[in-house]
Amino acid sequence: MRLQGKVAIITGAGSGIGRASAIVFAREGAKVVLAGRRTELLTDAADEIQSRGGEAVCHSTDVTQSSQVKDLVRVALDAFGNIDIVYCNAGINPYRTNILDTTEDNWHEVLATNLTGVFLTCKYCLPPMIERKGGSIVVTSSQVGLVAQRDRLTYGTTKGALVSFVKCMALDCAPFNVRVNAVCPGRVQTELTAGRPDWKERSALYPLGLRGTPDDVAHAAVYLASDEAKWVTGVALPVDGGFVLP
Repeated sequence: MRLQGKVAIITGAGSGIGRASAIVFAREGAKVVLAGRRTELLTDAADEIQSRGGEAVCHSTDVTQSSQVKDLVRVALDAFGNIDIVYCNAGINPYRTNILDTTEDNWHEVLATNLTGVFLTCKYCLPPMIERKGGSIVVTSSQVGLVAQRDRLTYGTTKGALVSFVKCMALDCAPFNVRVNAVCPGRVQTELTAGRPDWKERSALYPLGLRGTPDDVAHAAVYLASDEAKWVTGVALPVDGGFVLP
């Protein structure tokens, strides 16, 4: 198993890519700490992991609040003794607007979760990793962080900023043997996207077809988190069926 004995914190773990990643990480041997705002979803995911023989705990966490992120770190250390992997997956994409239609409140709401939330998670999870002289941080960016799309002003801004954040973090953390990478998913079939009416139209933009699943992203995150990627840092890895190629 590729993550045998490692302790992994995963934010946004109650649904979609986060839930799939928690299950795949556990299947690969990791002891998983599931974080998110919806306790019932976290509990359900943790129960599924445990029913398959894995180890998991969950903790309700709003990543925009530093006190709650600090509590999450304490829960992980109390439960499993250390932190080897942090997967900053929590994010929101509630608005499809351009700059004229984006309110100031909309702007601050998305930045708080997608940027500040990642900053806080990394800031407070990093010291235990430095103390252990190694670790891996993975961040969920997006295909929209690599190529512009219409009416994605706030989301695209945050996801593009995360690509630069990961590169800066990779340089800063290299002396501590902590690697920092990003996955950049295309549109995958999750609870948030399944009901959208433009699947057929959008599919034409994907050379491999629009058929990605949360598991596809989870497997990419496992690689970046694992020792197989021990010489990989500062990478923004597209997982998007070739969307960014044209």
